[in-house]
Amino acid sequence: MTAQLDIFCKLTWLVNNVAPQPPRSHSSRHTHRTMTRLATIPGVCPASTSGSAAPRARSRARRLAVLARSWQGQNARGARSASGAHRVKVPLPSEGPLAPPPDVVDAVDAWPWRGGLEPCGDHDLASVEVEGTIPRDLSGSFYRVGPGRIRVGKDRYAHWFDGDGMIFGAELDGSSNTARAACKMVRTPRLAKQERAGDDAGVAVRGAWTQARSNLANLFNFPTNPANTSPLFHAGRLLVLCEGGAPIEVDPLSLETVGERVFGPNLPMGFSAHAKKDSRDGRLYTWGLCKPPAVGFQVAKLAADGRVEKVVQLPLDTPEFTLIHDCAMSDRFLAFVVPPWKLRLDKVAGALSGASSFGHSFDWRDDLGTYLVIIEKATMAVVHQGTIPAMSTYHFAGAYEEVAEVPASRGDRGGSRDEHGDPFEFCGYTGFGDAECADDDALDVGNGKEENGEKDAEDEPRTRELLHILVNRLNGDRRALEANFSSMYDSVWDPAGYNTLCDYVVDLGTGALLSSEALVPTGDAAWGGKGDVDDGQLPMEFPVTAPGARFRKPRFVYTLGFTGGGAGYFDSVQKLDAGACKWRDGVRVCQRSGAHKTRVMPPGVFPSEVEFVPKKAGEVSEEEEDDGYLLYLEYDSRVHRSSLVILDAADIEGKELARVKMPYHVPHTFHGTFKRAGEGAR
Repeated sequence: MTAQLDIFCKLTWLVNNVAPQPPRSHSSRHTHRTMTRLATIPGVCPASTSGSAAPRARSRARRLAVLARSWQGQNARGARSASGAHRVKVPLPSEGPLAPPPDVVDAVDAWPWRGGLEPCGDHDLASVEVEGTIPRDLSGSFYRVGPGRIRVGKDRYAHWFDGDGMIFGAELDGSSNTARAACKMVRTPRLAKQERAGDDAGVAVRGAWTQARSNLANLFNFPTNPANTSPLFHAGRLLVLCEGGAPIEVDPLSLETVGERVFGPNLPMGFSAHAKKDSRDGRLYTWGLCKPPAVGFQVAKLAADGRVEKVVQLPLDTPEFTLIHDCAMSDRFLAFVVPPWKLRLDKVAGALSGASSFGHSFDWRDDLGTYLVIIEKATMAVVHQGTIPAMSTYHFAGAYEEVAEVPASRGDRGGSRDEHGDPFEFCGYTGFGDAECADDDALDVGNGKEENGEKDAEDEPRTRELLHILVNRLNGDRRALEANFSSMYDSVWDPAGYNTLCDYVVDLGTGALLSSEALVPTGDAAWGGKGDVDDGQLPMEFPVTAPGARFRKPRFVYTLGFTGGGAGYFDSVQKLDAGACKWRDGVRVCQRSGAHKTRVMPPGVFPSEVEFVPKKAGEVSEEEEDDGYLLYLEYDSRVHRSSLVILDAADIEGKELARVKMPYHVPHTFHGTFKRAGEGAR
């Protein structure tokens, strides 16, 4: 049986990783995925199984036809752009240790954003050029972390997340209008072993998705920690985080690696890439796999000085391993939204034996649904757990609590409405917001029925305590997303592969999911329409809010956006205005301000996740929520260089305040942080 399983795993790995892929610039690539993706994007609902399914099916067919036409138009536009405005020649090095092999050169020529996947090597702290004026109140240090390389010589890592970690740092001095910058590979034990083997040895260390060339390096070895995801200050130290292993401490000035930082022997085996820090008391919350022989996940609370205060078990719906990349933190709670992306127990043996990778042993199980777990921060007790409709997410914009009058049966079952009383044109996975999406009977939690024309007393509005979880929900297919991550030099992104920022509202009294609608409507331009990019949210990733708004409803959310203009990657920075929302007569009414703004980059230029830095420390009011600066790294494929761009958050479409220009490019990063000069590193 074991031998058969090993053979099966090897064949699966070969199919997923070696099988030839169709040319990504061809429209056929987009066409064959369209029908599977249409079922999961906002505005398209699952087919009903009720007796009244026929009219709903006809309506859904009309929606599919409209969106299919939109995609065709978008794809045609993208193809024109790829061979026109966005087709620039990236000046990659032609010799030396960073020179790419011919197949990488061809891949970058086809889609210039891929030039930002190439390694840049180490760069010591040095003065760099500043264009414009750094604001005087912006003195401090800006850090970004990402995979510094996803190939070793001619060998590619099998997944973007397996790339060796790199940290970039820029020291800004607003008083003298000067800057210094450095970029260093994080010297993890894994990287040290890889460097001892040399590039000629190819991949020498096993990753989550990548098999080492030597089978002995795969046999019964767990994936090693690449330290490639996010930076965090805690207990006076600058830490680089990833999903697995202890954090890696680096020097905040030189960026030289100090070594692993283990806060306690009872912590989970893995340290989260998105550990949550409560800035008010300095406590840190992290999670990861239990240490063998225990099975499952644990959540830990660390004091401001690094002491481990408590470790608890995180309940899951099945015994299979899963991936929990991020969680949402409100004033009092942690919310874990666990997608049904499962490492099956029957595939673990093949992964441990080295016959297959761990990452490629996951299955999407939408029959299980997504598991929601809410933990109280003060006691670390589980207050609610249960299944919600299947969906996937990587990131959150935050969470907040609210007290409101909500009907006993469902809440805003009819959907959120704008200031005119009209429902938003959105249908989530649960069918809220569109009467054609699901049968009313299937949506009822309590009675809430009308009898003889009179409303049941149980449907009368009651005061409820609600938890809003701002979920960056994947529009497309999780398997398709992972396939793209597994071959970044072959991937071409389209809007269906990105996300919609949604407001998941949970009744804290019952644990019931009341609604799951878009935080703001999706814009027509997002799906190939003729609308303006400022009409509503674009397909997006990496939502960010002002630090002072993290425990209440945010007025503004800043994201990367995708206009569908042929760039094949993020090409814009977006400022979403969520407006003011109130519960009125049991219906959540949201006022749309029309203040969405989008900064679209020039052809061949690609931004990273933004960092919001307030102009003044402490809490900010809703009116002051854009009283700050946006900082982001920008990769310009036309010159193969990167810059740190500084914008006024109140006017993201206006003239940039300053540009800090690096004499090298910085590989695409995932996450960052900013520390003001003079602030402690707590």
